[in-house]
Formats: sequence, C-alpha cells, structure tokens
Amino acid sequence: MNKTPAIHHRHARFEIFTTIPLNVGDQVFISGSCESLGSWRPDGFPLMRTDDNLWTGVVEIPAHEKVEYKITRGDWAAEEVLSDGRVPGNYIIQPGEESRTSHRVHTWKDKQQAPAPIITGNYRVHESFHSQYLRFDRRVIVWLPPFYEQNPDRRYPVLYVQDGQQVFDPQTSTWNQDLQVDEHCERMILNGQLRETIVVAVYSTEDRYLEYHPALAGIEYARFLITELKPFIDEQYRTQPGREATAVAGASMGGSIAFHLAWTRPDIFFGAACLSPAFRFRDDSTIPEMVKKAKSVPDVKFYLYCGEGDATERELMEGVREMEKALRKKGCDARRLAVQTDAKAVHRESSWALYTPEWLAFLFGK
Repeated sequence: MNKTPAIHHRHARFEIFTTIPLNVGDQVFISGSCESLGSWRPDGFPLMRTDDNLWTGVVEIPAHEKVEYKITRGDWAAEEVLSDGRVPGNYIIQPGEESRTSHRVHTWKDKQQAPAPIITGNYRVHESFHSQYLRFDRRVIVWLPPFYEQNPDRRYPVLYVQDGQQVFDPQTSTWNQDLQVDEHCERMILNGQLRETIVVAVYSTEDRYLEYHPALAGIEYARFLITELKPFIDEQYRTQPGREATAVAGASMGGSIAFHLAWTRPDIFFGAACLSPAFRFRDDSTIPEMVKKAKSVPDVKFYLYCGEGDATERELMEGVREMEKALRKKGCDARRLAVQTDAKAVHRESSWALYTPEWLAFLFGK
C-alpha cells in the first residue's frame, strides 16, 4: 500500500514591533506563501499583542521550502510601509531549522500621512534623537510652559517622562488615552497651582523592557538620558539645569526606571513620580533589594501610585506596598514620600491620567 510522504515542519517565531501603537480592534497578521500563513491571504496568520507595541506568534511552516511573507493589518490596503514610503519586498525564510524573525513596522499603507499631533500648548518635536549607548533612535517631544516665549530671560525646571508617546497625544498612546500632562500642566500653571515647567517626553522603542530594567540596559539608558539628552535640552532650551529643578516620571516599567534614576542619581534628579511601577514583576526584585540594602535614603521625593482593578495592578501593588514599607522604615516622611492607591484602577493610561494633577503638584506644585 502506498503511503503519503511525510511533510516535515519547523517552527517560525515572529516578533513585530509597531512604532505607533495600534487602535483597539486592530491586529497584525503575517501573510505568506505557505498554507499556515494563509497562502497570501492578507489575514493569513494572526499575531497576538504581548505589549503595547509588540505582536508575536509561533507557527509551523514547511521545513524544506523557502517561505516568503509580508506584514499586514488584515488587508492589502493596510500592509507594512517603510519609513521612506515604499512597500517592502517579500521577506524570506530560507529552508532549514527553526526560525525567529523580528521586524519594526514604521507605518502602514493606509496611514502613511501621519496626523498632526493633538497636543495642547506650545511644543517642539525632535525626530530620531540618536544615542551612542542605545540601539534605536527615538522621538523626543518638548512641551513648553504658556509664557515661555514672552519671558526670554526666565529659566524653567524640567520634567523628563518615559514612554513619551503616552504623555501628550491620544493618537500615539495605547487605547487612544494619553496621560494628559499637557492639558493639566497648562491649566495648573495658569491657575497658579504649578511652577512653569518644561516637560520632555522621551519615546520608548522595541528595547523598552531592556532599557527600563536597571539590571539589563538600564545603565545605558541612564547614560543616554543624563549625558546626551539632558545636555541637549539644557543647551537648546532655557532650563534650570541643577538637580533642585529636574525630576523624572514614568508608568509601569517606565515607573521603575524613573525610581532607579532618582535613587541612584540624586545629584541630577530631586524627585520621581512612579505610576504602577514594576518593582515586583515576574519575580524580579532588583529595585526592592537595592533599597533594602541601602544604608541611607537619598534626599529625593518619591510619588508612588498603583491600582488594584486588574491582575497586573494587583501583582504590582505587592511591590509598591513593599517599597512604601522599606522607605518609611528608612525615614522617608510625608515631605519626601507620597503613596496613592485606587482599588478600581486598571493598568492603563486612563487610570494613570486621573492622578496626573496629583503627582505634578507633588513634584512641581507652588
């Protein structure tokens, strides 16, 4: 009896980083030349969102065939487009063993013309800011206080915020909800509640986890922020460059690196706002152990916030409680430590934005 020849397969893992987070309901697909990739259907193989900008998936492909593929959002009118506006040629996986491919999608065919930013007030955009310490260039947006142009002799304190795409513009932020730092800063400054402050929003890249983890590429990220970006901002804008006028902020992993920056470099930063910081995430203990082992606490202000409305926030809350206990044990009083919790808040910008006025006032309030 004739037997059907065995078809040998191998695994292909795809990691797709989208420069701009996709809207709710959008999805990334791999369309390719084999059946498991849809035989060139634009929605051939769906990927899963594993982070704000990261889509991943593992699929079986023929072991001894060349496989070609493209990246889409489920339609050929929404396939990947390169930064220069060209549609890329087919990507190729050669015959052989297991495959792992990574791509950075700059934009899509139906979104080539990026909409104008929706940012309240006066701001400047610095595209492709380069660092000799990090793999990827990044966008930096500088928000200027309302009377910056009218007062050419005045200098201003500076706030550096991580995940810059989430800070001002709902179009670039996850779930179309930003932290609303621009709206709240303008309102609070005009109401006399807040010092006039420059806000520097530093975009993250596909190396976000590495750069925001102090035991991985966090040291290099700190070098970038302190020795490259801060000198550039101090040169280009009328800042108060001293540590008494410079603070840092961030959410989730961005909150972790913000804490680490202020703790390890109190000569640069006077305070940090840490929103749902990942002090205890996936059993990591780098930052809590650093604090527990310290003989003294730097003279720095810390604002800690966390919710309890979903599984991620409940996991992170354990680390925030642990950190609060450690800091208070080492003598941090109400002047240097503020802790806010919200039983219903989830791990999203919509929850963090509710407390933007509070942590701004803690750091830069009059």
